[in-house]
Amino acid sequence: MKKLWPLGLLALTLALTSWCYWAGLDGPFLFDDAPNLEALGELGGVQDWSTFKAYVLSGWSGPTGRPLSLVSFLVDDNTWPSVASDFKPTNLKLHLICGLLLTWATYLLLRAAEWDEGEAAGVAVLSASVWMLHPFFVSTTLYVVQRMTVLCTLFMLFGMVGYLKGRLWLKESGRPPAHGYVLMSLSVGFGTVLAVLSKENGALLPLLLLVVEFFLRRAGGSGPRLSWIGPFLVLPAAAVVAYLVSLVDFSPNPWPTRPFNQIERLYSEARIVWDYLGSLWLPRVEGSGLYQDGFEISRSLTQPISTLWAVLGLTALLAALPFLYHHLPFVWLALAFFFCGHLIESTVVGLELHFEHRNYAPALFMFLPLAVGIRSLSRQFSGRVAGLAGLGVIAMVAGLTWQRCQLWADGDRLQTYWAVSSPESARGKNFLIGRLVAEKRYGEALTWANQSIVELPDSSLLTLTWLRLHVNTKQATSQHFERAAEKLARQPFDAQTVVGLRTLTDDVAGTEALAEYRRPTLQLLEYLSAHGPYREFPLFMRLIPYNEAKLYLSLRNPVKAYEKYRLAMDRYATASAAMQMFAEMANAGYLREAAQMLDDIERGITAGSYDVAPLGVAYYRNEIARMKQLLAESDTFEGRR
Repeated sequence: MKKLWPLGLLALTLALTSWCYWAGLDGPFLFDDAPNLEALGELGGVQDWSTFKAYVLSGWSGPTGRPLSLVSFLVDDNTWPSVASDFKPTNLKLHLICGLLLTWATYLLLRAAEWDEGEAAGVAVLSASVWMLHPFFVSTTLYVVQRMTVLCTLFMLFGMVGYLKGRLWLKESGRPPAHGYVLMSLSVGFGTVLAVLSKENGALLPLLLLVVEFFLRRAGGSGPRLSWIGPFLVLPAAAVVAYLVSLVDFSPNPWPTRPFNQIERLYSEARIVWDYLGSLWLPRVEGSGLYQDGFEISRSLTQPISTLWAVLGLTALLAALPFLYHHLPFVWLALAFFFCGHLIESTVVGLELHFEHRNYAPALFMFLPLAVGIRSLSRQFSGRVAGLAGLGVIAMVAGLTWQRCQLWADGDRLQTYWAVSSPESARGKNFLIGRLVAEKRYGEALTWANQSIVELPDSSLLTLTWLRLHVNTKQATSQHFERAAEKLARQPFDAQTVVGLRTLTDDVAGTEALAEYRRPTLQLLEYLSAHGPYREFPLFMRLIPYNEAKLYLSLRNPVKAYEKYRLAMDRYATASAAMQMFAEMANAGYLREAAQMLDDIERGITAGSYDVAPLGVAYYRNEIARMKQLLAESDTFEGRR
């Protein structure tokens, strides 16, 4: 019976996790989901080898493009638009697999530390159950694009399981040590590579295994030879640390696209790490979710004063690690693993400040000390007391997770909750304005917009939302455009504002009822091209002539449209973007200019100035020839303008 109860608890946890998450599987796409998934439909869907290659190589979320994560989305759909409920069950299945692998890895860890088989199984299941059911990871599992985080963690766990299994083989009598070293080498190598191809954090696997190895050395017994640990763990870990050190840049403005510098980021992350630890150990139904742009940046050690306490607290905690290593090794493992797991996303890389999913892998062993503590109750009191304590913890986190998944099932309700709980978030206010517009409550939306640009005067996103709202309700005047231009020229860069400019362009260019705003929008774009921070960013400078070209098309001026398209084509410097612009010119009926664009594209491809990846030169040459034939066969080609 004692040997069966861990299996029973594991089965209960898997069933309970599935039940808790079930309602949330009907939730919508959020935020970065669409930008990361829309490549599924860019070439009419992923139907053959060429479209598969184009899609898999289209990733932009990180240096690797995260191709394995992109491939995994094909399990759910091969085109776009799609529905989120097709993707979320796969995320849940992967989360459950991660839970099983964590159970296995923890069991092997305890066995390597000379624990009894039965006790190791019980503690491993309880620790992994708390992790699997913790409400803090609902946002990672139900946020579709965070499949990248889940998949990366899955491969890291595969590598960890193989490493620990191989390490145990080293001690098995009758088995050649070479078997263990081969398994460890393959596990670390393939685990790291596959994890990195899912998300760059996978590069931390060798460092995290070093933490595990230090823990096991503390537990006693022999381990892998240093001649193996050096090349397979120490060197890769040192390479990651050296890379991060190379990014240290305490100049005033290392990241023009961020509202903070590196010192301010490090100060802010000191507070955020404590927030993460608080959310892990004092779980709650829901926090501020993905609306973290309103998080107060630490401008100095005393601004806000909580920065000083956070830095002092972290310093004390890090200083206590040697003591914990000798006296509370499981606490040391949980904290050392957690801090090392945050090295990429919570230190010197210029990412946004705060996201819950960054804790998914770092917290793998966070609840192991709790499970060990509950196990000790059976010695001090009785097995029944320990069992009730364990079930009580599982029931608590399961209840919170169930409630959170209910909230995640309703996208509007969820984002309204985030917006209300994050009054300093421009994204939150922008969502509330958009919701009022969707409900056709335009008067209230205008009131919110007017109030929001006063409350958050540095938000270019809200400034543009304010202008778009006045345009779309036909209440905009020249003064509105002038005020928006002056504010945008002073406000910090925001990539969402650039997207908003494109949406504004599409609104006025594609809607005849808004035709009166086409020239004012052109003037706004021209002003921002010459003033303010936006002209310093390639993203903006590529998009400006493209937007201008679309506006000139709507003004029936193909000559100026052609001029702007040509500039945009050269700035994008990709054959795919150029062909899209050609299609827009041709669809507008200006076939002479469209033919000129085809000639320009052909010359750019021949000269090598337009990137043809991933479809290749032959594909575009055939496509250009086909388009030229269609233009030549058009009855209206001659003189049509």
